[in-house]
Amino acid sequence: MVLIRLFAEFFKIGIVTFGGGQAMLPLLQRTFVTELHWITQERFLYFISIAEVTPGPVALNMATFIGYEIHGVIGSLFATLGVVMPSFLIIFLIANFESRFKKNVLYKRFMLGVKPVIPALLINAIYLIVRRGFTGVTPYIIATLSLVVFIFYKKSPVIILLATGILGIFALK
Repeated sequence: MVLIRLFAEFFKIGIVTFGGGQAMLPLLQRTFVTELHWITQERFLYFISIAEVTPGPVALNMATFIGYEIHGVIGSLFATLGVVMPSFLIIFLIANFESRFKKNVLYKRFMLGVKPVIPALLINAIYLIVRRGFTGVTPYIIATLSLVVFIFYKKSPVIILLATGILGIFALK
């Protein structure tokens, strides 16, 4: 029963999330930490950190981690299938009816309404991470410097993550 519920929760989140895996984070936090109490806030923040530095989409990585935490390898399989299935079905339908969707005014207006919500979801995800995961001044300084390096020096996020991870190993406690 837990596996079906795991699949269903990720399916529900996957079908209403637009804008990528980061936009999914507030929904995951609310569902699995606040409502179901299946994982702790600390584990959730840990999964975000690992999902960001491992290859692949954040949504898939988060589903795999949370599913594994709840029910081992089979749990990660059900969670990953649950989060992938809505996108797969929608893309499959769009691919089959692409020419009709491109010209459909209702579809265009729907997407115009959805786009402004994506930044709000991303800001909410950042707020959750900062509020519960940052203690002291150091994380704020590292975050600010990382943003500067990313925006103005156009360095890869992977390089920034590796550099700050190494900084953490040797300089932070």
